Amino acid sequence: MGYRKADNASSYDELLSSFVYNRRFLFDSLAMALIDLVMMAIALIVGNFILLWVNGISFSIVNGWLLLPTWLVFCVLGKLLPGWGLGSADELRKIERTLFILFASILVVSFFVKENIASSRIVFLFTYLMAAILLPLGRFGVRALLVSKNRWGLPVAIYGGGKPLEDCVQMLMNDPQLGYSPAAIFSDDVDTEHVLNIPVQGGLSEVSHVAPIAVIAQNSLSEDQFASLIHGPAEKYRRIIIIPDLSAAPSLWVSPIDFDGMLGLEVTKNLLNPLARLGKSIADYLSVSITLPLWLPILSILYVLIWLEDRKNPLFLQLRVGRHGKLFQTIKFRTMVPHAEERLKEALQQDEGLRVEWEKYYKLKKDPRITRIGRVLRRTSLDELPQLLNVLNGSMSLVGPRPLPSYHFEDLPKSVQQLRDQVKPGITGLWQGSGRSESGTAGMEKHDPYYVRNWSIWLDIIILFRTIRAVLVARGAY
Repeated sequence: MGYRKADNASSYDELLSSFVYNRRFLFDSLAMALIDLVMMAIALIVGNFILLWVNGISFSIVNGWLLLPTWLVFCVLGKLLPGWGLGSADELRKIERTLFILFASILVVSFFVKENIASSRIVFLFTYLMAAILLPLGRFGVRALLVSKNRWGLPVAIYGGGKPLEDCVQMLMNDPQLGYSPAAIFSDDVDTEHVLNIPVQGGLSEVSHVAPIAVIAQNSLSEDQFASLIHGPAEKYRRIIIIPDLSAAPSLWVSPIDFDGMLGLEVTKNLLNPLARLGKSIADYLSVSITLPLWLPILSILYVLIWLEDRKNPLFLQLRVGRHGKLFQTIKFRTMVPHAEERLKEALQQDEGLRVEWEKYYKLKKDPRITRIGRVLRRTSLDELPQLLNVLNGSMSLVGPRPLPSYHFEDLPKSVQQLRDQVKPGITGLWQGSGRSESGTAGMEKHDPYYVRNWSIWLDIIILFRTIRAVLVARGAY
């Protein structure tokens, strides 16, 4: 059956569970260490070639190779191997922080080295810049490959009941890169045989002998049930993860505090900090300004192509709700025919299916208003490229909640409206990067509060990366 009563759990079961844990830990750690070494070696070689190209000097590659095992030591100290349980933003933050500490230490040491000081610093500078890009990309790529081959992470046993249990299972299934794969469920709900196709293998008093980790949905259990579970079956597991009821609080950047034996959780809301908002605005402005030579020619070409189709103004201005509820005009490429709203009203009156789709998503897959070139622009999201001008004038951010018209904004729950009021709307965000048009209003109600509560520069970088990936495969856009 894959489980035993807690008091009957044999040493064989514990050895089997330990074997599964150690084997997966070793395999996944080696995979991450290998890709780290490859990416760091590439970064080091590129840094050496740049030094050779600029100064005609070759840095001692023998000394440089010492960087590779040193990085692995720092990874172990930073708990980056194998990296189970780390969200994308949290892992990126840890990688960049560990990398910075490593190279800062190297630069300090280099001051005490009398031979080839200047050249070594040049190599390490370019190596650092390359490694800061290559290490996260390499890890994300290898992890995605391991997930696709079912070789990443561990099977976990989940304890709980009711809706909290189902939410916990759904969360783990939606994010396989965390490395915790639901394998068995233990619940005292007598009428439940499966939860999202995962079998319920027994009650709360039983133990899985194939899953070395237990995940407990705490808010689904009574105080007595939780205490019995912690001091009974849970003790048989290598690791225990407790999911508390903190749905209204940020889930990233939460730090535990020991209050004389009582657990406290320190919660931060970085985006409410005026300095953090200022830093985000400066980063937005600099990013758009620096990349101006890349996107301005594309914007100009598209402007001409749209004008050639019907000789009408290629730009389209829309009123949207911004920060503090203030209305502003978003700048987009026009993708619709003239008198589009009249055509939409006629279509919705004549087609019940279109009306239902519009009320759910506020978009239509077969929109009668869209021009030929407009379909291409929407499919690739290039129609939103002029919104970079909104970023330059300070009305929008690169990443944030999607700018909404007043009627759509007013349909959101008051709590979501209040959170959205605190930040600038963005060209992209969790709502778009998680399926874009497919998320609908329900997606915004979930993703926008998460973003506001959990904002960080690392989360913004992850969202931008996911958005680029979604645009390249044209997923969810129409």
